[in-house]
Amino acid sequence: MPDDTGVVRLYPPSPRRGGVVFALAEDVATPTPRCTWKSAPMPCYRTTDGILLTIPLPAEEDAGTFTLTVERPGGRIVRQITVDDHAFGRELIFLTDSLYKRAASPREIARDARAVNSSLSVESPERRWQGRWREPVPGMKSTGYGVERYYYRATDSTRSITLDTQAKPRGTFAGDTSDAPSPGAPSWRHAGIDLPAKRGASIIAPAAGVVVDVGEYLLSGRTVLVDHGQGVVSAYFHLDTATVAKGDIVRAGDRVGRVGSTGLATGPHLHYGVYLHGKDVDPVAWRDMPQWMIQQRPDSAATDRR
Repeated sequence: MPDDTGVVRLYPPSPRRGGVVFALAEDVATPTPRCTWKSAPMPCYRTTDGILLTIPLPAEEDAGTFTLTVERPGGRIVRQITVDDHAFGRELIFLTDSLYKRAASPREIARDARAVNSSLSVESPERRWQGRWREPVPGMKSTGYGVERYYYRATDSTRSITLDTQAKPRGTFAGDTSDAPSPGAPSWRHAGIDLPAKRGASIIAPAAGVVVDVGEYLLSGRTVLVDHGQGVVSAYFHLDTATVAKGDIVRAGDRVGRVGSTGLATGPHLHYGVYLHGKDVDPVAWRDMPQWMIQQRPDSAATDRR
């Protein structure tokens, strides 16, 4: 099959680990769009302007140059995209005995992760949101996404702790790390950003969607997950109160909960996460999407996922 030199809009110009690649193959009209990233199928959707992809670049995956393909009648569009490296840093977190017990409970963590992941991986064919995404609490900044966090008892804070330069976190926060090596301190890569806020402060939905989970989990505490369609799910951890129920339809600006410190949290704050096709990305990278992404409208002739 010959390659096609079609026009593809790509954003940002220099993507990096932790971010998102927004891609639009312009004027491609096919009833069954098929796309690949790194030679694996990647969900893509028909819009009135062409074929749209949102490619997650989670911190746990390597930098490098990778191949994007978009199939089209009589050929395919191929692009090589270079993903830059990025250092996310490390942190030591000291916990009370009761919180440390949570961090050192792999069986319960794995049980919770299986429940949460089933909701984070939904791929609803309809895009439910319009317009630029809002901030769930005021003052959102990209701090803490991807950082490697190592957890110790508070009593360990009086001694010198040295991390091996080769040490790796067991996996993503609130993910299933039951199969990961367990020597040393409990550790996870942070899969969202922590937004400081007072206990009880309102948390709003940044965009329209459907609530797919409201639960109580060991690490993430009181949790709300919202499906925004086409593989985009937002996550809200450590809530004091959830003000929605599973199945509720929310609009941008609707309150979904109140800030708290439930689960593995040392004080009131909101852990806010964005997941694309089941993989976490920096929520700020998602919020800062290009205007042409916001303007896309689904092609009414085809809403099925491919």
